[in-house]
Amino acid sequence: MRSKTIILSNVTLQSGNKGCVALCYSTMYLIDIIMSQKQVPYHLILTESKESLGHHELTIGGRAIAYESVEHAWPVSWKKAYRLLTNFKKNFRLYKLYRNADCIMDIGQGDSFTDMYSYKRFDNIDKVHRLARLFRKPYFFLPQTIGPFQNPAIREKAVKSINKASLVMTRDRQSLDYVNDLTNGKANVKEYIDVAFFLPYNKIKFNKDEVHVGLNISGLLWNGGYTHDNQFGLKADYQHAIRSIIRFFMSNKDVQLHLISHVATHTRNVESDYAVLYDLWREYHSGQMTLAPLFLTPIDAKDYIAGLDFFMGARMHATIAAFSAGVPVLPMAYSRKFNGLFVDTLAYDHLADLKVDDEKTILTKVEECFAQRESLKQEIATQLASTVSEQKEKLLHDLTTQLCL
Repeated sequence: MRSKTIILSNVTLQSGNKGCVALCYSTMYLIDIIMSQKQVPYHLILTESKESLGHHELTIGGRAIAYESVEHAWPVSWKKAYRLLTNFKKNFRLYKLYRNADCIMDIGQGDSFTDMYSYKRFDNIDKVHRLARLFRKPYFFLPQTIGPFQNPAIREKAVKSINKASLVMTRDRQSLDYVNDLTNGKANVKEYIDVAFFLPYNKIKFNKDEVHVGLNISGLLWNGGYTHDNQFGLKADYQHAIRSIIRFFMSNKDVQLHLISHVATHTRNVESDYAVLYDLWREYHSGQMTLAPLFLTPIDAKDYIAGLDFFMGARMHATIAAFSAGVPVLPMAYSRKFNGLFVDTLAYDHLADLKVDDEKTILTKVEECFAQRESLKQEIATQLASTVSEQKEKLLHDLTTQLCL
């Protein structure tokens, strides 16, 4: 049987953001399950995975998955064809990969198919769609947040890429409705769920003499966003609210509070959760507080989170790790991607909306959810057995269709 060449775009395996890496791990894992079941050999190519170029192998959930890491090709248009001449050898090989591809899939870094960040970031995400159209290759969007698009020029390009895709997978109801409105119902769009729900894990077991509570603190929110001036428009002072939460749990002598980062780099920067957590751990210097290790992979993070009795955090994929492992969780939302997933798709109303709730309201929700953690655990178990299980079957079915066209 002829081998299939599959391009997986806008992913990363080497980012400090374990949520972004989780998207890549989970997608690779699902692809390998599908192709193994169909007994179809395949060549998986990752663009911009931010590691050494060439052939590699990664073990995920006991599956040894081979792949090739390549650079992202130049932005393509006929007017810019002269760029080929600047580095012909490299670009010819990259374009040859696209020319020979059977399928191109894009996950848009989860939430970057938008102009919310910058035109440059959108253009970098969208270039794979333009390459697919140039080489007349089928392409589709993996489950992700779509939009918003405020800039008319970017919106026009986005609509074109959406309409030309064989399938647009959104990971929440709000993105589904947004795409339908954006394209006047012309796009082939369906609602799924974030692929990180299907990341495999092995739960770490903690001492049962204590109640183990996980707190994820977003370094980005702690630092006021990239602009350092409350970029995301939070109603409460985030730092003050976090300290109130810490005081609440530290007042309960049965609690062991675990400070958990989901974004960490080897240097201090505006996004690093670990830098903030390390400083707080040094400041409080308490036997009731544990600084969780700097996780090397998203599976390491999920293994740790899965062993907790309660969890809260502002990194969405950290909260997904908790929910998908059956851990009672209070997501702390700062964008519509949280609300769309937890409230709309999962019918899970236990959420602190940092853009709406003041500090008192946030703390009240933390206290209530912690007290009701056993009932939350049952709610989550019900959703895992119904909505999440159904979404997995739907996703596997439609991915199989797209991969095996």
